[in-house]
Amino acid sequence: MSRLPLEERRQVFLARQRARQAMLGRLSEPAPLSLDEPTHRRVRLVLKAVSIALLLGAGVAALQTVTFHPPTSVVEALLPRG
Repeated sequence: MSRLPLEERRQVFLARQRARQAMLGRLSEPAPLSLDEPTHRRVRLVLKAVSIALLLGAGVAALQTVTFHPPTSVVEALLPRG
């Protein structure tokens, strides 16, 4: 195992300490201002309503275009269609 000389260990320690201080300094800065909360909430509600409406519309469109005919009996389900 290679061991660093004393001077290089000291340099590594000081570099780590500077990086730690820089990181702590960034964490202590105030967070950037966010959007106005009531406006942000309204936008989210509108987006949710639009997505629900789109999903319902897609479901109605799929229901009208795709037909499903369930078999009337087990025998009909097991017979090959031809």
